[in-house]
Amino acid sequence: MAVLEKIRVKFGVLITILVALALLSFILDPSTLRNFVQMASNDNKVGEMAGKSITYKDFYEEYDHFSKLAEMTGQRVNDEEAQKGLRDAAWQEMFDENVFLPRAAKAGLFVSNQEMYDLTQGASISPVLAQQGMFADQNGNFNRAALAQFVQNIDADETGNTGAYWNFLESTVYKSQLYNKYASLLQASCLQTNAEKELAMKWNNVTSDVDFVMVPVGFETDTTIAVSKEEINAYFNARKDMMTQPANRDIRYVMLEVEPSKEDYDETRVKFNELYDEFTTAENLKNFVALNSDAKLDTYYYKESQLNNNPEFKAIFNSNDATSAMHEEENSFQAARVLDRRQMADSAHVYYAMFPLDQEATADSLVNVLRRSGLTSDMTELGWFTQEAAAASGLNDFVPVLWSADKAMKVKMTTAQAWFVLYTAERTRPSTKVQFATLVKNVLPSESTYRDYLMRATEISDKTGGDARKLAEVAEEEKLTVVPVTHLTEDTRRVGACENARELVRWVFDKKTKRGSVSDVIIVDNKYYFVAAVDRIRKEGKMDVRDIASDIRGILATEKKLEAMKADAASKIQGCKTMEEVAEALGTTVSHNDGVSFGSQFQQLDNKFVGAIANAEEGKICGPVAGDIGVYVFQVAKKNEGSFFTEADAKSAVAQKGSYAANILQSVLVDEADVKDYRARFF
Repeated sequence: MAVLEKIRVKFGVLITILVALALLSFILDPSTLRNFVQMASNDNKVGEMAGKSITYKDFYEEYDHFSKLAEMTGQRVNDEEAQKGLRDAAWQEMFDENVFLPRAAKAGLFVSNQEMYDLTQGASISPVLAQQGMFADQNGNFNRAALAQFVQNIDADETGNTGAYWNFLESTVYKSQLYNKYASLLQASCLQTNAEKELAMKWNNVTSDVDFVMVPVGFETDTTIAVSKEEINAYFNARKDMMTQPANRDIRYVMLEVEPSKEDYDETRVKFNELYDEFTTAENLKNFVALNSDAKLDTYYYKESQLNNNPEFKAIFNSNDATSAMHEEENSFQAARVLDRRQMADSAHVYYAMFPLDQEATADSLVNVLRRSGLTSDMTELGWFTQEAAAASGLNDFVPVLWSADKAMKVKMTTAQAWFVLYTAERTRPSTKVQFATLVKNVLPSESTYRDYLMRATEISDKTGGDARKLAEVAEEEKLTVVPVTHLTEDTRRVGACENARELVRWVFDKKTKRGSVSDVIIVDNKYYFVAAVDRIRKEGKMDVRDIASDIRGILATEKKLEAMKADAASKIQGCKTMEEVAEALGTTVSHNDGVSFGSQFQQLDNKFVGAIANAEEGKICGPVAGDIGVYVFQVAKKNEGSFFTEADAKSAVAQKGSYAANILQSVLVDEADVKDYRARFF
């Protein structure tokens, strides 16, 4: 338990390419999930991997595993982002088990027992462990002794939590090593022949100084250019393997965001004023705030310099009895009063020891020893402790070390079911700090306000008569904006200002929702009232050429326009002897660019233009060349040959390709294993 507590204090974050432990922070009620699944899906399938169906039961068991790890470390975060992260961690674990590990084994990759020992306890500690904050010293460097102590404590922990956590770390180290080996294998497979190396050095060691003119293609539509249906189909068919899409929808919606009415503000102001008088005279401010304020008591102690953006607090900083005036802030009424004042350090260098609750006498004995003799070997270094550290790790009971004159003290932590003995070796210079009690009453929409919004949204839906074509007409009557959304996918979460529009997306992708359907009122977060209409439904798989015909038409029309411009430019520059004459004939000016290299990866010129420059003769007017954005005529003024791009540079370029191959490993495996992710249907 001592080691697990230290995980929290040291804020260890397991950074690997497999799983981030920062995601392990939410415990979800299994009955809630099971009930939701029954509503969200009939086949109970969360996804597919390598031909295997991933059922909700499979996924939940993995999810529950991570949840229990989170519980061991005392992490309980219930915001949507944390939940998503935890689901992603569980999904990654299942991907590794079903896709990556079998592929790695097939490639002949494995991690031996000796390797695992070296990575976890031997000479080559894995970055997975080295980057753990709980294994770091006071300077943030990896501490082998801390790791050894962790391993030694496994057998002593009767709860088994330390062992379970270590098993997770070992598993992550193992898979991390396999990923590294797979990446190394891919990088080593990126070879370069001598001919390729020499050609790369030639391309990169020759640069050109070039004069050129460019006639831009422009964005206006040329009505003289026609693109036939046959040409569009031919373009599509030549690229049909790339023309795929996830299931998606085009929708339109109107949204009402519920805001408090003037009556809601007036009513809250009256209530606040009634409480304000009591707040100014209350003897037990902590209880008063707990019973009457909409915000929890802020236990932080502020320096005066930290209150520059809060004039109400600053005005009463130096007065024990004064109460700030009532003020409005972010849909709330607020007032503050000084709760406590301390001479307090910003940080303290702390050591600790922990004892079960039934060993209070032992803890007292250690406190006495520390007061008489100073720091002993029984104490474990916590490091420099601050209020921010207390807030982040739930160790607010430790804050007295920042103001207490005692070197040693005993603190009871009910959450850990333990006594902590704290020893402060050093403190920064103390300064005056104040803790405030804040009375906050939020202005919330009343039931009447919600009812008014619901009635209005219902009226909008009813007026459409279920006909999507009438939504715009009804919205215009109501002076509301109809917002279009194209290619909405099933995993979409944010729609407009709404961060978590899952209810809306579920309706859009419900099997009963057809093209032209209009929704009833969809309420999201008890704040946003949607009425939506579905305009287009597209299935997963191959695109329909009709959906992208206009895009293809634009591409082909531009290509034809460039060819026509090229022919026109060729006729106009006949007989021109200089680039100035070319520019005059084309109605433009001459530009210049030095050091153009065919082998450079950082060209800012049109690629087709650069390719033409590489093969051009020095001093000869060349072109016209049709690029992507215009037509070019140019003259290479000078070619420069050097030896600045070396054999080492050529090898480095190949290594970069290998790194790219390693970086896209997972996405390639996802495609190869035909991974299907249906989690959005459930969460």
